[in-house]
Amino acid sequence: MNLFNCTSPFWIAETACNHEGDFSYMLQLVASLKKRGASAVKFHIMLDLDAYMVSSHPLYAAIEKWVFTEEQWHELFQFSRQIGLKIIGLVDEPRSIEFLKKENIDAYAIHATCINDLLMLKQLSTIQQPLFIGIGGAIPSEIQYAIEHLSPKENLILMYGIQSYPTPLSSIHLRKIPMYEKKLGLPVGYADHTSSKDTMDRVLTYATVYGLGARIFEQHITLDLSQKRIDDESAVEAKELQHLITSINKTVAMCGPEQLFLTKEEKNYARIRKTIVAAKELTPGTIINEDALSFKRTHTPGDIELKDLANLIGKKVLHKLKKDDSIHWKDVGDV
Repeated sequence: MNLFNCTSPFWIAETACNHEGDFSYMLQLVASLKKRGASAVKFHIMLDLDAYMVSSHPLYAAIEKWVFTEEQWHELFQFSRQIGLKIIGLVDEPRSIEFLKKENIDAYAIHATCINDLLMLKQLSTIQQPLFIGIGGAIPSEIQYAIEHLSPKENLILMYGIQSYPTPLSSIHLRKIPMYEKKLGLPVGYADHTSSKDTMDRVLTYATVYGLGARIFEQHITLDLSQKRIDDESAVEAKELQHLITSINKTVAMCGPEQLFLTKEEKNYARIRKTIVAAKELTPGTIINEDALSFKRTHTPGDIELKDLANLIGKKVLHKLKKDDSIHWKDVGDV
């Protein structure tokens, strides 16, 4: 999976825990992504809850009911590949990492909550696939610590996003994206957590992120926003994801490639520039000086460019030119 130096957006559909332990629902959720424009689907893999959190944690009882078996994950991976989706596995504990190594998934991800887990960082340092590092809420020294223990850096991608459900626009602070990229020397993607109700705000957010240089986008998804489920405050349905991708593709088209060249429309516009014309009637043998020339718009532009004006001065006129005639190289010669 080549995620580096990409010019077009790479879209990740984040399933998170929206399934709430319902395997049939999860299959339907993944199926809804078929031909919707997503590049990859991201799964939150949890196999050993006790290695992730203490049993007294207030979320333990709920998450315990949401754990899928290895066989169920394998089935989900197979189905995802069948409909053309790359697989990204978010890991929180060692057993999940070892399981995903056997499954040969396309990329790994580590949550910001695990960015200081030295044992997991060492375990992940041996993988060859791209590795996404969640940096929401992390300070630069914590991020640098993770990077140092996950070397080599060639397969690392930082994912910036504030996990507040939903995150107010005033709290996103998107300028951090190019700042992190410059400071840490790694590509930075954007994981959105803005309100699922504000379609226009979300489009503007991603368009801004694209303008700031990010090319990897992650969006939470759900099957039906009318049914209350975990994380759906920042999720969109598959059809809305498709609309979002289409909208941002327009932004990509407007920005154009990172090259300095004239488009067809610009070339046509360039034809309206002034051209060099005779300031007065010029008879054969006249030596051209600045008084003999003028610059005017004309429907028959000459072929002498402004940068060649110095070479035109001192030439002699070869045949009669009327006032306002465009001057071509064929009209002049050496003295």
